[in-house]
Amino acid sequence: MARHLSTVFIHIIIAIVHLVLPILAARAMDNPLSGGLGSEKDIQLLNCALYIEHMESALYTEGLSRFSVKNFTDAGLEPWTYGRFQEILEHEKSHVRFLQNTVSEAGGRPIGPCTYNFRCTCSSFNDDPLSFVELASELETIGTAAYHGVSTMLTNEQSISASGVVFEIEARHSGWIDASVRKVSAWSGAFGVPLNCGQVLTLLTPYIESCPSRDSELSPLPKPYPPLTISNTRPNELASLSFTPPDNFNTNTSTPESFSVTFLTSNSGVLSVPIDVQDDSEKPVQVRIPENIRGDAFVVITNNAKDISDESILAGPALLRVQPDANFRDNMER
Repeated sequence: MARHLSTVFIHIIIAIVHLVLPILAARAMDNPLSGGLGSEKDIQLLNCALYIEHMESALYTEGLSRFSVKNFTDAGLEPWTYGRFQEILEHEKSHVRFLQNTVSEAGGRPIGPCTYNFRCTCSSFNDDPLSFVELASELETIGTAAYHGVSTMLTNEQSISASGVVFEIEARHSGWIDASVRKVSAWSGAFGVPLNCGQVLTLLTPYIESCPSRDSELSPLPKPYPPLTISNTRPNELASLSFTPPDNFNTNTSTPESFSVTFLTSNSGVLSVPIDVQDDSEKPVQVRIPENIRGDAFVVITNNAKDISDESILAGPALLRVQPDANFRDNMER
């Protein structure tokens, strides 16, 4: 009798398994990230995107609460641009909610917003709408490069889709601000420049006052590189680059000629200029900006002129802006 019951019980379990497995499989096909199936790498990359969206949302919230339509028109901006920025703010809020849900469905913990200081000495943002527009343009440029990089590193199909649908709108925001509001070219060349998460955090860290400590413990992001600042952004002129070498920096680990300033550009690819770097020296490095750079570029200092991997970056990136007006046409692209 007991053996018979055991046999019946086993058959019942098998029947249940056969019924449930197709349902679970179908759900997994509908949402590959559900049930914690997202990789830790993908979750970190999506949180990096969320980090950017929190900051952009905060900037637009602060700027639009500080300035009115009249402030915009007094600064020479068209009155309708204020409404467009309001639309962008709503987009950024939607992106935050979307990425929070995506990270949660992937089995991760969405990071929260930080406390920001957009009027720090590193920022162009002060008490006029034009400076707000300038900083918005910078953040959208960084955000577009970030989504470009994130999209190339994600492994899960659902993650790639989630990044891609936001990537497109970030690029539209960036192009609209530059062409319609700043009256400069909406693009820098025929190709985009991708950034990894560490590079993005390096560019955004100066605007951060503090972030939730719980996020760094439960949803860690890569550490930023040492910051890099550039004093001049005119092509074919000398610029001063300031940075603090990392603690483990030693020029003896590389040949002197291997140190370089590397420009990641949209119109001319990767350009490297050799520099002389001394141990424990915070003296600015002098470098001539390549004459063929146009638009936005990202600049890093590396200890290997042929390598821009994480291991080779000593400082940066910094955002270099060499933007002609909207009527300019680069001879290289004719």
